[in-house]
Amino acid sequence: MKWKIDKGLLPIKAHFFFFFAALGPLLPQLNVFGRQLGVSASVMGLVTAVLPLLWAAAKPLFGYVVDFWPTQRKLVFMLLIAFMTGSYCGLWFLPMPEEPEPPLIESIYHLNDTIYLKTYDNKTDAILGKYTCHWNCSTDKQFDVYLSNSTYVNTIYVDIEVTNTSCSLLRMSFDDVREGEVTCSPIKDCDLLCFEEALGVNTTDLLDNKSKRELGSNVSAIKLKVDVDTDESKSDSSLYRTASFWVFVVLMCLGTVAFNVANCIGDAVCFDVLGAERSSDYGWQRAWGTAGYGTTALLGGWLIDRVSAGAVKDFTPAFVLALAATAVDLYSCRRLTLPSLSSPDDSGKALREVLRMPRVLVFITFAVVAGTFDSFIIYYMFWFLEELAEKTGSMGEIKLIEGVVVAGQSFCGELLFFFLSGRIIKRWGYGTTITFCLVCYGVRLALISLIQHPWHLVFIESVMQGPTYALCYASIVGYAAQAAPPGYSATVQGIVAGMDDGVGFALGSLVGGQLYSALGGRSSFRLLAGAAVVAALAHALLFRCVNRTEEKPQAEVTQEEGEKMLPFEQTNAIYRATELPIKLKLQRTDNIY
Repeated sequence: MKWKIDKGLLPIKAHFFFFFAALGPLLPQLNVFGRQLGVSASVMGLVTAVLPLLWAAAKPLFGYVVDFWPTQRKLVFMLLIAFMTGSYCGLWFLPMPEEPEPPLIESIYHLNDTIYLKTYDNKTDAILGKYTCHWNCSTDKQFDVYLSNSTYVNTIYVDIEVTNTSCSLLRMSFDDVREGEVTCSPIKDCDLLCFEEALGVNTTDLLDNKSKRELGSNVSAIKLKVDVDTDESKSDSSLYRTASFWVFVVLMCLGTVAFNVANCIGDAVCFDVLGAERSSDYGWQRAWGTAGYGTTALLGGWLIDRVSAGAVKDFTPAFVLALAATAVDLYSCRRLTLPSLSSPDDSGKALREVLRMPRVLVFITFAVVAGTFDSFIIYYMFWFLEELAEKTGSMGEIKLIEGVVVAGQSFCGELLFFFLSGRIIKRWGYGTTITFCLVCYGVRLALISLIQHPWHLVFIESVMQGPTYALCYASIVGYAAQAAPPGYSATVQGIVAGMDDGVGFALGSLVGGQLYSALGGRSSFRLLAGAAVVAALAHALLFRCVNRTEEKPQAEVTQEEGEKMLPFEQTNAIYRATELPIKLKLQRTDNIY
């Protein structure tokens, strides 16, 4: 079998690859970049809720500009790409918070040979203080205990019900059970290294090897004040009055709006290049973007972890990769050969007729629903992942994990489903495909809520990104391309995409941010999983009704009405190709699709 390379399609393939390669190291990290600045989940939800509303308005506006000045669409396209990367890379110059000083040790407690373990009771043991402790001779376990304020300890109190297995939870050996208490043997020649409650500190970050060796039985208790860095202090309202926060918001808005508009126009340009005969090959062209995105996301995540010395990550490698990829992308765009198009001269009449069709309106409505789920996943999946990394001690490799997640999404999920999307849509139709995607969103959100370690997410996203995002996106842009009247390709792409990742993303960001703050990560993902299944059922039932309603009048159509709208092919697909008025078809001068 010989592979035939269509050289005419190489520039559009290169554009998709390098356009998304510029975004790979940046786009998945924007929310956690804000988290590092100190922005809370609820505030980030408000910010990201405003963004989609901006690009929802900008997409059809720029699409209309491109359609009415088709000779300048390449220039507008390239300017948007340059503006996008320039805005994102402006974040490079924002001052990052200083590396926090490691919290000081609260106390080092010496334990007797035999320790009495008891369940803590607030009423009788109120003088005790709760600490997060760690054996100074071991680095693999932390535990919470209540201790008396003294150097030597012979009794430890815990929240859990004391049983014969409780000693092992504290890394001690079980000795005996007496009425109301359990006796344990502490680790020989080891002391408890304790910090204030909820610090979640790994002592390997606080003490070097020499210090650990020096912590012996002759060390007196250290009483030092610890400043606890809580979520509230990180999200102090004073942050939102600083220039850094507002510059972050403005640059994020400008870059993200430019990205979404450029991406929308890029889809229209791709369909222009392919023409009507090869429009089903869109998914394979877009798959090159997936390859670029996954490659640089993985590389960028690994490099960020490599150059970052502490908890505050250095995003320099991400910005360098974005600039390099954009330079190649702009060169590829210059090489694009676009077909000659004429401006529409019907004052938007055909566009208005298409947008009044019931099945088009309902398709757009459920594009908004799909965008809502996409939004929550994009904005809060990594937020949840970093919280999980903090609990499991995986922060040192979290950017690598996030990079592997995006690479798995790209190479295992998106590539396959972008390639197969044309065949799936031809077999099932747009309606059944969207229903299937919504069901898969429910499964995906439920699985994310169950993970116990950041690495678990790699498998889930590698499998589920394809039948959700990739297939749904291909369905949305494909239907928009079929529904677009002559001369309105970019405009219709802008409208449909603006509703999907504009209004839909705004809802997902706003509602998702409030849900996350109120319920936490796991509960929020589970709640939205149920909502996705309900949406799938509603979609299937609603469009079955719309399909039946539109089929009935066709048997009695008059000749005059037949001239206005061509009959549809008999098919099991819920969404069928939107046919255009005959008179308008005769006016078209170019074969766009």
